[in-house]
Amino acid sequence: MLRETTVAEWKKAEPEVVFGRELFKENAHARRAPFRVLPADHEVSLEVDPVAFDAVLRVHPDALEVGTVRGEYSKDIGWSKFSAFFMWSFGLLFFSLMVYVNILSIRFERGIDLFVIVTFGFGAYFMFCFGSYFWRSARINSLDDPVLFNRKSRLVCILPYIKGGFFKFWKSGSHGAPVSYRWDDQIKARIYSYIYFRGANLASEGFELGLLAIREGTGNEVEHLIQLGVQSNGFDSTQLALWEHIRQYMEEDGPPLQPGDKLRATDLSRVPEFPPEIVAAAGGPALDQEAIDQLVRQKARV
Repeated sequence: MLRETTVAEWKKAEPEVVFGRELFKENAHARRAPFRVLPADHEVSLEVDPVAFDAVLRVHPDALEVGTVRGEYSKDIGWSKFSAFFMWSFGLLFFSLMVYVNILSIRFERGIDLFVIVTFGFGAYFMFCFGSYFWRSARINSLDDPVLFNRKSRLVCILPYIKGGFFKFWKSGSHGAPVSYRWDDQIKARIYSYIYFRGANLASEGFELGLLAIREGTGNEVEHLIQLGVQSNGFDSTQLALWEHIRQYMEEDGPPLQPGDKLRATDLSRVPEFPPEIVAAAGGPALDQEAIDQLVRQKARV
């Protein structure tokens, strides 16, 4: 049973940071009032039980790699391949109907004929874009966006994710060059809430943990807002517990995983790795499950 946090709900305008125009446009959380503003002083405990909640991707001797909300859904991609073929089939159907109507155009009034051809043509292209999007998710795009917390250097390294195109279906998602931020004064955390609909009249409240990386030299301008870990519905205890896990790892020599936690079940061959110099600064390559379990047991005995 998770303890109740001492961090009060906020639900007001952002009190400390500002968002650039591009980030404000691209990320909906930048336009929302935070549900909770987590302490800027990372030494302050959230007074909750720490849990990793299927968010940790890799564990290095001196660093922890945490995945994102995008990776939470990307780890199960079997349905994406089916969806791609399903959409492509509909696209082929629309294209065939467009060709058929065009061949038989002499039977239609010219205005009606043009409308039907354009409608089927747009439908075919739209379905092809959808199919390509799902195919990239299943076979091409990376499955997650690792964020590395190095407690030895006290740096947080990210690989910014650049979204692929939808209507420009030939543009796949990619990762930019790694960027490092100081844990002590360039990293802040927020919990954001939002309303989504699971049916015609069934609304639910969801929560996400936002990691805010402050641009160097500005003091308060957010350069990257990363949806860290996993989503939850109804309560934000999951996000609080995950951030407390990360905070204790960085500040209190906490374990890389809590007893009972497991690494995120995803295909790590499709999760980008950091450059060799960043991996070396993290103490070397990622540890295997046996070494991680040994670390967890050692911490549990302390």
